[in-house]
This record gives sequence, structure tokens and C-alpha cells, in this order.
Amino acid sequence: MARAPRSSQPPRYATLPEAIEYCRSSRSSLERRLAEGRLTRYKNGYRVLVDLNEIDALLRGERPFMAP
Repeated sequence: MARAPRSSQPPRYATLPEAIEYCRSSRSSLERRLAEGRLTRYKNGYRVLVDLNEIDALLRGERPFMAP
């Protein structure tokens, strides 16, 4: 399934704890979105990062639902 177009904004990377605080969600909810492919997981060494622009788009409903 095709993904929504990438934002024209530069990525704003955050660690999982930072992203959890940013979107006021639980860790399991955020990890579920990553597993479903609704958010992209970026690795920086041992750290897992997410793009806050993708979280914003997901919360606005701009990302397509990707079945597990």
C-alpha cells in the first residue's frame, strides 16, 4: 500500500520517550503504530527515533492505515 507523501518540512527526530511525551500516548500504543507501519522507525546506533512530523500527520489522519 502506498504511503502518504512525505512532509516538505525537515524531519524532527525524537527518541521513543520524547515522542511518547510529545503525543501524550503510551509506549505500547506508539510501538504498535511502528509495528503496523503507520510510523517509520529510524535507528541511530542503539537508539530508536521517530519523526515528529509523521506523528503530527498521523494525528491529523493524513497517514493511510496499513493492516498488520
